[in-house]
Amino acid sequence: MKKISLILILALTVVSFVSCSDDDGPSIAYQYAEVTGETLPDFFDLDEEYDITVTYELPDACNEFYTFNGGTHEDEDDESVLIYDIQVLTSYDPNVTECTEEGELTETKTLFEDFGIPSDFQYETIRFRFLTGANEDDEAEFLTVDVPVGEPEAEDPEETPAE
Repeated sequence: MKKISLILILALTVVSFVSCSDDDGPSIAYQYAEVTGETLPDFFDLDEEYDITVTYELPDACNEFYTFNGGTHEDEDDESVLIYDIQVLTSYDPNVTECTEEGELTETKTLFEDFGIPSDFQYETIRFRFLTGANEDDEAEFLTVDVPVGEPEAEDPEETPAE
């Protein structure tokens, strides 16, 4: 009887272990959203603060905003340009095979609140590169916006000849 009990306990343990490893429970996967617009000033005044927003298109209604992703680096060809690379990362459950949720696919979120340029800033331009997707060669495509630091000098109006 003890042998049968031991075999039964071992069998139940193995079945329990195998059923847990095949768990199709919730999980999270990530996907980039297509950036479709932004709000940036025409130029950045030193020591001023700006709210910068990004508008993007969710891949489908099952996706939801997760975070902004990216970083900064100096332009390799022009050391007076600082580049912000920005992507919108969304999350979804890959176990959901049919998305029945209704929802708006276009959203706008604040990227930076109170974004400011200090008076000792060394760059003349900030280039924002927002990921919009990939082309047929699977190369990233960007919405690129250059914003000068400091108010651009006003151009002299053209003089009109005297009559």
